[in-house]
Amino acid sequence: MGNYKTVFLFNSLTLLLVGLVTVCLSLFGSSVKGLFLPPCSTTYPGAGFFFLAFQMLFYLSVMVCVFTFGLLRIIQPNRPENRFILYSALFAGCFLFNEVFRTHVHLGRAGFPKVTIVIFYAVLAIAYGLVFRRQIKLTPYPLLLSGVGLLFVAFCAEALPLKNEIFLSLLEGIPKLLSGINIALYFWFVCQGSIVRSLNGAFGAGGTLHN
Repeated sequence: MGNYKTVFLFNSLTLLLVGLVTVCLSLFGSSVKGLFLPPCSTTYPGAGFFFLAFQMLFYLSVMVCVFTFGLLRIIQPNRPENRFILYSALFAGCFLFNEVFRTHVHLGRAGFPKVTIVIFYAVLAIAYGLVFRRQIKLTPYPLLLSGVGLLFVAFCAEALPLKNEIFLSLLEGIPKLLSGINIALYFWFVCQGSIVRSLNGAFGAGGTLHN
């Protein structure tokens, strides 16, 4: 229950921050759309802030999983859970690679329709879920599902034929930002629990390290 209170707090604070920044930009006559654009496309100081925040959240997810995997290999190298942590890092890293190098944009320019790219990531997510379904069931998986779901909402929103650019930017950017928060929190909780269980198993009830 405490985990979900933390999730609610972070999501609420994020929405509040987006609202405050949007109001401030409107007062100064700046475009809200720029907040969710890549830095290379920005036109004023501070633009691209939420885009970079989204990327940093996935950096956090990857780094937490990699650090946890390295630590678990030292504490208890033969635990099946270690493989789940490793592939979680690869799963998050694959999406991070796309966001950093904008491969979906380059593929789109090469003639690949965006729906093909969305289907590719959907298949990747489904494969990850099927392979590790047993491990995922033991975690706060609704948080992961919400993050992935919000991410696909953001992808689909970008393809909507809306003329209001500000509304379209918020419709795409807010779910994307919230998905990054929820996915980062999910891996944080999972890795934290894995480390605690591994330490308890390694030291045992009496506090003695088991070789």
